[in-house]
Amino acid sequence: MLRQIAAAASRIQPTEHRLALREEAGLTVIDDAFNSNPVGARNAVEILGQMDGTRVIVTPGMVELGDRQYDENKTFGTHIAQHADLAVLVGKEQTRPIQDGLREAGYPDNQIAIVNTLFEARDVVRARTKPGDTVLYENDLPDQYNG
Repeated sequence: MLRQIAAAASRIQPTEHRLALREEAGLTVIDDAFNSNPVGARNAVEILGQMDGTRVIVTPGMVELGDRQYDENKTFGTHIAQHADLAVLVGKEQTRPIQDGLREAGYPDNQIAIVNTLFEARDVVRARTKPGDTVLYENDLPDQYNG
């Protein structure tokens, strides 16, 4: 029975974009872009905080949380401040609660980059990282939320 379970477990494929680890241009990339929720996002940021080198998060924040969205994202910002060296936020208005949380936690403004698109975020990552650093991509943002 245990052999059958082990054989079945060895064939399990992880879901794409859910805490998937990969190397990219000398960087360790944690791809958690499938979607985001308060518990999962917090856990992903804590994992980032345990990594070597400069620790970067790229995120639009969490969406579709209804009347909890501002508070959850602000709390997310304070949590990012404890675990990341650079926060690349996608969408100035969308990420306002994260910005508020970061600033409330005393996070330096020069460690916050606000961009409009994932392409711009990747440019910031390329410019501000070196081999051995770690980047967490937390959540994907549909075009209708961008802004």
